[in-house]
Amino acid sequence: MRRIRLGGHIFALLSLLLCGFQEAGAQSSRVRRKPDAENGDPSSAARFRVRPPRPRPHGPEIFYCETPDPSCRTTQESFFLDDLRDLYVFVVWPGVTGQHVQTTEFFLPDGSIYSSKKTQFIIGGVAAFSAMAPGLRNEVSPLAPARHLMADANRIHSQGIPSLLMKSRGDASILTVLPVGGTYITQRNLGGTWRVRVFLDDRLALESAFTLRPRPEPAKAEQGAER
Repeated sequence: MRRIRLGGHIFALLSLLLCGFQEAGAQSSRVRRKPDAENGDPSSAARFRVRPPRPRPHGPEIFYCETPDPSCRTTQESFFLDDLRDLYVFVVWPGVTGQHVQTTEFFLPDGSIYSSKKTQFIIGGVAAFSAMAPGLRNEVSPLAPARHLMADANRIHSQGIPSLLMKSRGDASILTVLPVGGTYITQRNLGGTWRVRVFLDDRLALESAFTLRPRPEPAKAEQGAER
């Protein structure tokens, strides 16, 4: 009887030890199988990978041309004063919709203002827009005073320009024409670097500059080449 009892105790002790080893092995296995992004587990790293932020829409842009066709879009900012009849100034408004007023101010090389041109336009049917420049907010522009002094971009215009509201690389653009040939600019030979400021609903959206320069005389050009 004593041998049987002793054998039973030994069997129970061995069973407890075996259960303990099995539980420890299971915990160790769970620890090894647990994905850990910090340890370089590829599946875990892919699961917790942070998506890169979406690029923000670019802001308004300005470009200058010698023709009223927006396909002339380049980075040219210098023109021969004697050859230029009109300077066509395009302002691109990506993401802008609704009713707005664009004001384009032209400043002489000496810093004084030469002219200010206002253009009212409507893009799409939603009277709101996404701000593309610092200080601009989503809102509807108020009814502008002195509408008779403003150009209406949505109407048909003469002189070969069907509309002042155009498309440039998929974005809406507003055309402003600065007459040059036969004006005070050529009469007074107002060459040099001109500054341009553009407002959207009375808020400054961008600033730029262009240069009107005289064409070099052939004699002077030949003398310079000989030297």
